[in-house]
Amino acid sequence: MRFHPFPLTDMPWPLMAALVAVGLPRTVLADLDIVAPESGLLYYVLALVPFAAWLAVAIVRDTRRPVRDFLVLGVLYGLSLILAHQLLWNAPGAAHSIPQGAVDFASGFEPGAQQFFLRGYTALIGLGIGIGTGLVAAVLAFIAHRVRIVRRLGRQS
Repeated sequence: MRFHPFPLTDMPWPLMAALVAVGLPRTVLADLDIVAPESGLLYYVLALVPFAAWLAVAIVRDTRRPVRDFLVLGVLYGLSLILAHQLLWNAPGAAHSIPQGAVDFASGFEPGAQQFFLRGYTALIGLGIGIGTGLVAAVLAFIAHRVRIVRRLGRQS
C-alpha cells in the first residue's frame, strides 16, 4: 500500500506520524513524574531511541527532499512537545520542571502576565528542540542522499 506524502515532504504521512509519536512517551512520562529526567536506563532508552529511529530513517531512506523532510518533522515534533507540556502543565501529579531561564524571564513582567510569558518561553524551547533535532537529522539525510547519488553516478560510468 502506498501512502501519500506528508505536505511539503516526500515522507509518507504514517512514517512522519510515527517518528513524531515515538518521542512523546518520554515527554509525557517525565511531565507526569513517572520517569524522572536522567533517572536511569529507562529514561535514556525513552530519550535516545526516538532519535536513533530518526537517524536510521535519515540514513537508510532515500528521498528527493532530505532537508525539508526532516525540518518539517522537527517542527511537528516541536509542536507535539509544546502541546504535551501545555496539556500536562497543571495535571494532577505533574512534575513539570520549568527551566530556570524561563522563570527568570517571566519574573520581569507584571504578575498577571508572568504565566503567559512562562508558557511562551517554554513553548519556544520545545519548538527549538524540535527544529534543532530536525536539523541534525536533515544534515545526515542530506549527506546520505549525496552519497547515494555519487554511488549511482559511479556505477553508471
